[in-house]
Amino acid sequence: MKLNDDMSKYFKGADELKNQEFKEVDYLVDRLIPRGTLCSLVGESDTGKSSLLRQLAVSVAYGDDTFIGFKLNDKCRNVVYVSTEDGEMSTSVWLNKHIGKDITDNEVLSKLKFLFVTENLYENIRKVICENCVDLLVIDSYADIFEGSMNDSNIVRSFLSKYNDLANLYGVTIIFLHHTRKASEGSKPNKNSILGSQGYEAKMRSVIMLFKDQDDSSLRHLCIVKNNYLSEEDKKLSYVIKFNENLSFEANGERVDFDDLCKPEYLEKAKELLAEGKSYREISEILNQTGFMVSKSTLQRKLK
Repeated sequence: MKLNDDMSKYFKGADELKNQEFKEVDYLVDRLIPRGTLCSLVGESDTGKSSLLRQLAVSVAYGDDTFIGFKLNDKCRNVVYVSTEDGEMSTSVWLNKHIGKDITDNEVLSKLKFLFVTENLYENIRKVICENCVDLLVIDSYADIFEGSMNDSNIVRSFLSKYNDLANLYGVTIIFLHHTRKASEGSKPNKNSILGSQGYEAKMRSVIMLFKDQDDSSLRHLCIVKNNYLSEEDKKLSYVIKFNENLSFEANGERVDFDDLCKPEYLEKAKELLAEGKSYREISEILNQTGFMVSKSTLQRKLK
């Protein structure tokens, strides 16, 4: 099959793809963010999602070796950050907090461009990415730029497809910040708790949930609730990160089972029964009769 020059940039032969000799997926951030794909960071409000993405943007621009403990694999170190919620003043405050009193390299910092105006957003983004090598595009937030009903899967997928085309054509990694449903607060991290249509999650190659620790207000749990290139075993434990006084995150090396991240509704009742001298087996039977299907081993772990 012969294609003219205009069409050959869109169609790729299987021979050409095989000869690229990729043995594994290329990551911008190892195990978290696959390069050249659509990804999403989701979570409840006030968890620090914007701070985490701004921190990633700065790390890419600086060419850091790692980001919160994960290997960073940047190329050209150019980043575009679309900020629809925080304006210039708020962003300046965060940058000064994050960087502190360190002497900054303005030439390096200039590789991170913030965009606060959403008029003609897609056209402006496409022009910049078309004319420059860009490692990362952050959209903060998806809800502010999406047009239509977020519960309509066809509209959602159509809207995201044009951004997916940008990722495929230019190799730019695109991360959308989005929110979880109010009704899911306090429940186990799950991709089904994302606000809106399932079509949103379906277009993402990786979805990461930022989850508040139930006991320590300075800790967050980075939970991979979807990643097409990781095994299911790799998606059962959170990565614990600490939010510090510089409005930045740092890794602490711990991992926690998703099942242990929330305090179930039955927990207080179980504590009362344990105080009454009931055995774990008896507590399990009582709770099961009231609709909470929880095993003896789970109770032992939760009540430790």
